[in-house]
Amino acid sequence: MAKFQYLVPVDGSAQSDAAVTHAVRFTDIYGAELTAIHVVDSNIYKEPEIVEQMQAAGESYLDRVRDMAAERGVTVKSAKVLVGYPFDAILYEAREIDVSVIFMGATGADHSKRIGKIASRVLRGADCHLMLVRGGPTTGDYKNILIPTDGSKDAEYAAQSGVSTARRVGAKVSACNIVDLGHITDTRVVTAGGVGAGRHYGDVIKLPESAVKKMRQRLLDDSARIADRVKRIAESKGVDAEIIVRDGKPAPEILKIIREKGVDLVVMGYSGKSIVSKLLIGSVSEKVASTAPCSVIIVRGARMERVVPVHE
Repeated sequence: MAKFQYLVPVDGSAQSDAAVTHAVRFTDIYGAELTAIHVVDSNIYKEPEIVEQMQAAGESYLDRVRDMAAERGVTVKSAKVLVGYPFDAILYEAREIDVSVIFMGATGADHSKRIGKIASRVLRGADCHLMLVRGGPTTGDYKNILIPTDGSKDAEYAAQSGVSTARRVGAKVSACNIVDLGHITDTRVVTAGGVGAGRHYGDVIKLPESAVKKMRQRLLDDSARIADRVKRIAESKGVDAEIIVRDGKPAPEILKIIREKGVDLVVMGYSGKSIVSKLLIGSVSEKVASTAPCSVIIVRGARMERVVPVHE
């Protein structure tokens, strides 16, 4: 059986070391193979002497990766210094070795709270899963895993992946679905099909309060059913899980849950349920990955479908 291939680009920063810690942890629990790279940015470093110095620095970063992996009993399959544009080099290497997951520090070397430019481009351009790591080096253990879901294919795959990780590390799972009830109003415009009984095309009518309550409750019930599918997946694998249903805008509500529950890992699908959300820059997954205070794994269904078996 072919092993999962993991890739961790490093730059010597604390965020990079944290990404290595998580990459090593996942390599260990899944029996995967780990490749580490450092990319000397040819857009910044052009003089041969400077490039050579940066390559030497890159080799020292890779030595640190080997040491960190060895402490956990993990062997680094490949480690190399590349020269080029970091974004292009990372994605090229990922495709060359058919990577399942790229592990990156979310904020880069500048210590900004916002997602780094390279990480942001990899998030949008990768065709594999991506783990964006926040915080300094940690143990790579997870206690509370949040799996947001909207019933889409990517979300279903994220549920499988998140539950798999939870089972292997003994974590608890929270499955959340956010439904925005704000668009439900107590007025309707009469359409062609509703003409009659004193109603005319284009009339604005007021709905009974009972009808509005019924619509809101139906949406909440549907939301709970979507989240319950994740709970059932978790329970089938012997993982403790709870359902969280919230009314509001998805990204802000997910971020609230992360803070309230002390979530240390979010696993979510990249594309949403609708065609629009698949095309929209600034989708819910991008917003959460860009601003969450914890590490986030973005799962791409297309990648899961190429891998047999799925993480379990």
